[in-house]
Amino acid sequence: MKQFYEDVNETVVETTLKNGMPLYIIEKPGFTKSYAAITANYGSLHNDFVTSTGELIRNPKGIAHFLEHKMFEKEDGDMFNAFSLNGASANAFTSYDRTSYLFTTVESLKENLLTLIQMIENPYFTEDTVQKEMGIIEEEIKMYQDQPNYRLYHQTINAMYHYHPVKYDIAGSIESINQITAEKLYDCYHAFYHPSNMMMVVAGDFNSDEMIAFINDHVTVQDAIEIPKTETIEEPNEVVKPFIESHLGVQMPKLMIGIKSNLHKKSQDMIKYELLMFFAMDMLFGEQTTFYQLLLDEELIDDTFGFNFTIEPTFSHFFIAGSTTNPDLLKEKIINRLQDTDCLNDVAHFNRLKRHTLGEHVSSMNAPEVICNQFIKYKISGADYFDLIPILQQLNMEEMIEVFKDAFDFDQIVDSRVL
Repeated sequence: MKQFYEDVNETVVETTLKNGMPLYIIEKPGFTKSYAAITANYGSLHNDFVTSTGELIRNPKGIAHFLEHKMFEKEDGDMFNAFSLNGASANAFTSYDRTSYLFTTVESLKENLLTLIQMIENPYFTEDTVQKEMGIIEEEIKMYQDQPNYRLYHQTINAMYHYHPVKYDIAGSIESINQITAEKLYDCYHAFYHPSNMMMVVAGDFNSDEMIAFINDHVTVQDAIEIPKTETIEEPNEVVKPFIESHLGVQMPKLMIGIKSNLHKKSQDMIKYELLMFFAMDMLFGEQTTFYQLLLDEELIDDTFGFNFTIEPTFSHFFIAGSTTNPDLLKEKIINRLQDTDCLNDVAHFNRLKRHTLGEHVSSMNAPEVICNQFIKYKISGADYFDLIPILQQLNMEEMIEVFKDAFDFDQIVDSRVL
């Protein structure tokens, strides 16, 4: 299927490979850089899962991230070197809901695609290599734990969520990764790294029909399997604890206000809700607001002050954070601001944000990496990144105010500090 998106002048060719993997080709005529990614619908949220026989499997925290690291190591060497020899820059990442393996290149696209396919199809784990990797990931975990912003985020999210696996570090803990074995890695690989549970995205200037034929010639057909289901978690609306603090060698105290939301339960229209909440938060706390300037003038914040809203199929939340000389006073002002929804009644500001977001979206079409990563993110969640413009154009201020008022209540707030 070939679909042309007139609003952004982009064409996407969609097909299913002979091994059952969906393939999306984003045509970029005139571009010298190409981008490709294979993404498994497997992330840290899939840590505990139920097999087709009804068996509940509990894995050590961080195993999806550990598996991502190990996929680059083969019996005959490091796959990063194989990509480099063909002029490509390769990388990978694990998030809550997916693991992506990717590369960018200006040459030898087919050779690098073949390397990517072979890397995904041929796992190689031994107890010796797993033990070696433990040391590497342990150092990574220790490095992050010494960072104040990392500490602030994780203590906040742990104080927000009782049971939902979003509360756990994607990389796991030193204790949990030491429980990982080669056998457990193979079990997770065979459970989730099946072509039917993955997708491939390729963007660049090439003939789509020829590219589909080439990829089909080099993928391996596998027996059909039933993908395990993630264990259903009933997460209470209430936070675990409304206040938490820790001490670290910071020059200035750090405050984070974390707010559990219920928007993911009300609609799976994630692009729309993400946009509406971004607009509302920007109108409340954005750098161009009088409120932000007053906080600067009172020396309550510096340029680390910011906000974020996340919505996924099974959770949603807000964060407002920054360094401050007076956490108590800043918290008071943030809470008062959240309650003052009258300041959202500003049509000029709302329309300005729509135009700004539209401009950023169109500009991002010049970066194959941005297009593909966003395309994958939304596709896994059941949305289409290229539908953003018509959704954006239909948004209105009244709906934004209504959704924001219904997004959370003030009993679901966590005050988190690093002193």
